[in-house]
Amino acid sequence: MKPVDPRLVRRSAAVRRHLVVAVVLGVVGAAALVAQAWSISHVVAARFVDDPIGALALGAALAALLRGAVAWGQTTVAARAASRVKADLRTELVDDLLDPRRTGPRPSSAGAVTLVGQGLDALDAYVGRFLPQVVLAAVVPPSLVLVALVADPLSGVVLAVTVPLIIVFLVLVGLRTQDELGRRWRALERLGRHFADVLDGLVLLTGFGRDTERGLREVGERHRGETVSSLRVAFLSAVTLDLFSTLAVALVAVGIGLRLVHGDLDLATGLFVLLLAPEAFSPVRRLGAHFHDSTAGVEAVDAALEVLDHGRHPGTGPAPDPADGPLVAEHLVVRRPGRERPSLRIDRLEVRPGELVAVTGPSGSGKSTLLSVLLGTELPDEGVVDVAGCDLLRVDPVAWRRHVAWVPQVPGLVDGTVADNVRFGVTATDDQVAAALDAASASDLPLDRWVGEDGRDVSAGERRRLAVARAVLRVRHGGAGLLLLDEPTAGLDDTREAGVLRSVRELGVTTVLVTHHAAAITAADRVVELALPAPATGVVGVEP
Repeated sequence: MKPVDPRLVRRSAAVRRHLVVAVVLGVVGAAALVAQAWSISHVVAARFVDDPIGALALGAALAALLRGAVAWGQTTVAARAASRVKADLRTELVDDLLDPRRTGPRPSSAGAVTLVGQGLDALDAYVGRFLPQVVLAAVVPPSLVLVALVADPLSGVVLAVTVPLIIVFLVLVGLRTQDELGRRWRALERLGRHFADVLDGLVLLTGFGRDTERGLREVGERHRGETVSSLRVAFLSAVTLDLFSTLAVALVAVGIGLRLVHGDLDLATGLFVLLLAPEAFSPVRRLGAHFHDSTAGVEAVDAALEVLDHGRHPGTGPAPDPADGPLVAEHLVVRRPGRERPSLRIDRLEVRPGELVAVTGPSGSGKSTLLSVLLGTELPDEGVVDVAGCDLLRVDPVAWRRHVAWVPQVPGLVDGTVADNVRFGVTATDDQVAAALDAASASDLPLDRWVGEDGRDVSAGERRRLAVARAVLRVRHGGAGLLLLDEPTAGLDDTREAGVLRSVRELGVTTVLVTHHAAAITAADRVVELALPAPATGVVGVEP
């Protein structure tokens, strides 16, 4: 784990300003520390020979005040920087997830909530305490070792040898802690996803008599165990660093004491170096303590930057009308990071205007990925998608999606009535909404029935019929000429499925239907069967 993620430094101006201010305050603090140690050592030495100490005592007091002011400045700047970075990242994450030009996979709702909420709260420790301590650990120990070498070369050599050893122990402990905190962060993500899934299906699970509390308790217990394990490592590592730094300071003190006894070193110099010795190790020890607090923040930063690290649709041209020409995908390949096998590979797919094409294939063959490419939310790594002679990569995705009606596997809902959910994004009268519901075999759903965003007020079949009605309304009154359907009849009985398929055919627009249902396959004009993409190149899209 890098102490400072360069991606965060490049992205956040607040972090850059914070690091610059931390360096300046660290240098000033180190100078004040040296001045204070020098003044105190000479005050003590002067008292043994009855020399005046007024100026020296004043210097020690002023140096102490300066160190206090520097410490206050570091704390204040760190707290403000942490707050600013969290606010900026949260704003950027929300804007990014809502960006219509965003491409690539999106995090789950539970993962996004965990990250934007509790995950980024860990930046208080990372930005507010760990990053300033990294600067202090990089500035203060070398400065004090250099001063010690000038004042007392022998003690300086001892410090120059032992300080790097403490840093080596810190790195070894940090690697172990990183593994522990990584497991804790993954356990927290699992808990968040599990909690969200339980909430989504709470009514259904309770109706079937399932013990939802036991599952949450088990996941929470695993998270507690990972937290306790990471705390155990943190406590043991703190003891290790304290032990070795104490031994190193004792080694310096013994050398100074023996030379003072034999008259080889004057008292002022010996006290001066002895006061500097523990301060040379103190920033490294505090860095080790803050490292454990910051690891969760580092994981959160990494997760946030992974979400923000994606492509953007480059198109800016006018959108073609799907009714003006065929939709053609040639040599299409989509790959996902970390996967040996492509997510989608199609040699050629052509859908003529007004044609209904059913896309089938086993799970993992890329059916939903194909719809994402056609929708413009995912960019192909190879190949081209052409609509009416226009490359979709050159088309403004926002303008293109005005021509598309889409029904995903899990349709989204908004807080509002059934009518609000159907006419979402389209201006339509109640009669037009009712007609769309009737076409989706959903005439049994009252227009004024309330629907929650979480979908707990509707069944899975009702959710899909609402989405189909929304797509029908978009085609009829929203100008959409391409209909993309991902398992729109799953969970419907035969009668309602037949009604939905009949309405889809009557729309007469270009339609790509992903399905496993025999009735939907039979209703299609043609069937395209996708096979699992092989790691090697080859044709896997077959049009019977």
